[in-house]
Amino acid sequence: MHMLLQLGILLGLTCSAFSDPADPTVVYKIDPAQSEFVVQLFKAGIRAAWAHDHVVRATAYVGQIQADPADPTTASIVVEVQTASLKADEPAVRQKYGLTTPFSEKERQEIQTTMEAKTQLDVEQYPSIWFKSTRVEQQAEGQYTVTGELTMRGVTQSVTLPVSVELRDGIVHGWGSFRFTQSSFGYQPYSAFLGAVRNQDAVVLHFDIVATPHWSGQAILTPDQAAALLSGGTYVNVHTKDHPGGEIRAQIVH
Repeated sequence: MHMLLQLGILLGLTCSAFSDPADPTVVYKIDPAQSEFVVQLFKAGIRAAWAHDHVVRATAYVGQIQADPADPTTASIVVEVQTASLKADEPAVRQKYGLTTPFSEKERQEIQTTMEAKTQLDVEQYPSIWFKSTRVEQQAEGQYTVTGELTMRGVTQSVTLPVSVELRDGIVHGWGSFRFTQSSFGYQPYSAFLGAVRNQDAVVLHFDIVATPHWSGQAILTPDQAAALLSGGTYVNVHTKDHPGGEIRAQIVH
């Protein structure tokens, strides 16, 4: 009787054990611990001196990039951000983006509540923001234009963003910024005092992404191999370019 063994290996290495030589595509998972998505909002109105610029950081998201490392224009990119994870005006983020006016915790919570309200992001009704790429074009060495669909509050718009990309030691690093308008996604920017104090419609999204290879595969075991696996007599050996004989070896324990 044959046994199907499925192994998922998350490694920043080239794993020859399960890769298909005929398919150069690699799946890279975005690492939230090393990545960042921040939106900047800007004040406006005749009483703009009373208003403030704001920053909003995503704290929970998942994403992946599928691409042939030799041809980044083949890349397919998908990112999902949980809207409930968006945090407004964290002190460290404000400082990073040059915003020197401090907010009390009460003020910050009021801004957070306004951002999550039905008239703004409507977090309860729309729990996710999605981006899916549709085209990647190279502009220069390490410089690309990514076109895709951005979905927010149930509205999908086509957006184009410039991206700088670096591939080093098998890890993808991409960064850039692009501008979009809030009204194009079905809601108006915050406004008070009959518009005397308000936010500009246009906002800027800054992204800095680090993505590492995600390797997975499967193998059919013979009865003898299955018995060896269950008895602790099987190991995984990861081969790399620098160590073709094996760089990492791990015993499989049942």
